[in-house]
Amino acid sequence: MTKPLYSGPMDETRRELRDIIREKSLRVGDFTLSSGKKSPYYLDCRTTTLNPRGALLIARLILESIRAHNIQADAIGGLTMGADPIAAAVAVVSEIEGTPLPAFIVRKETKAHGTQRHIEGYAGEPGARVVVVDDVCTTGDSIMIAAEKAEQAGYTVAAAFCVVDREEGGTEAISRKYPFYSLFTAKELLAND
Repeated sequence: MTKPLYSGPMDETRRELRDIIREKSLRVGDFTLSSGKKSPYYLDCRTTTLNPRGALLIARLILESIRAHNIQADAIGGLTMGADPIAAAVAVVSEIEGTPLPAFIVRKETKAHGTQRHIEGYAGEPGARVVVVDDVCTTGDSIMIAAEKAEQAGYTVAAAFCVVDREEGGTEAISRKYPFYSLFTAKELLAND
């Protein structure tokens, strides 16, 4: 189960981000997901994570949660491509706030030339603590793959985050191995309030 980041009434930052996600990323209709399952809604969070205001709010909320949950982290990243804008936004905002948190990208396949690494952008020491992120969690596969690659590189996964948890079982698999947090659940985004 996803650990809720927030309880009680929605603060202004979350409300504004929820409204951006609803406007830019949430589509209601008849959709087939990458898993093959049918869904009455579709979330394309890249239209929010690549939006200047959306990226800023996501970064602020993730950094706030990292502090609130006392998560010790040396870097943040995830599987390309859903995690890339999130990790970059968090890195930039963390620098502005005076607590720099470098970003990294986990390649889906090892590059055939150059360093031939799975992880790009961060070369921490073995045991470095990292946070793994993704935009939407359905099956949890992207987070689990990124976490596995980070561990193979010698890092320790301190926590995992997603912008939206579709509440379709992926979070249970992640939560068995790592502390897992979502900024929103699909239920919150679909609620009529």
